[in-house]
Amino acid sequence: MTIVPGLADDVVLKCQAGNQTTMKKPIVGVMGSGNTGWEEWAGPLGRWIGEAGYHLLTGGGPGVMAAVSKAFYETEGRGGLCIGVLPVAGREFALKPGYPNPWVELPINSAMTSHVPSDPNGVNRNFVNVLTSNVIVALPGRHGTRNEVDLALRFHKPIILFGPADAFGEFPEEVERTESIDRVREFVREALVNSS
Repeated sequence: MTIVPGLADDVVLKCQAGNQTTMKKPIVGVMGSGNTGWEEWAGPLGRWIGEAGYHLLTGGGPGVMAAVSKAFYETEGRGGLCIGVLPVAGREFALKPGYPNPWVELPINSAMTSHVPSDPNGVNRNFVNVLTSNVIVALPGRHGTRNEVDLALRFHKPIILFGPADAFGEFPEEVERTESIDRVREFVREALVNSS
């Protein structure tokens, strides 16, 4: 194993028989309301993801996305990046108002539409959010969050719902729910070990 000078500490190139692979930090996707921040849940979650050294991925906008991103970004000594998968609108492909929130460090502009409730099978930017994440934590949200939870199940991504028990009434029963940040930590760690 050779460590390449100048690369981030987490990027190590392995050379075996001329074949190079890159080891990377896990990406924790946090999904939730674009209107309500759910700060009492998003704050501790964002800080923990930062302290754990993982990358954070959100939709890059307001609400839960901003609350978790702010907590993550402000975590002293964090090792990961704040990634935002941003929606664009219209023929000009301009960013939607409110995107990105001020804490997004790595913006990814997606020309895919936002989730439309009347088209539950339509391809939208939620596919990017879910497929890019190694593990997903969903906070309370509406149809867009529900779509991301459904996609996580469809693509066999580990997912846990985090927030007040009564906030997930319309979500699939098979997805674990918790009000405990300790259980979220345990779930994420186990999921990452099992996926490696």
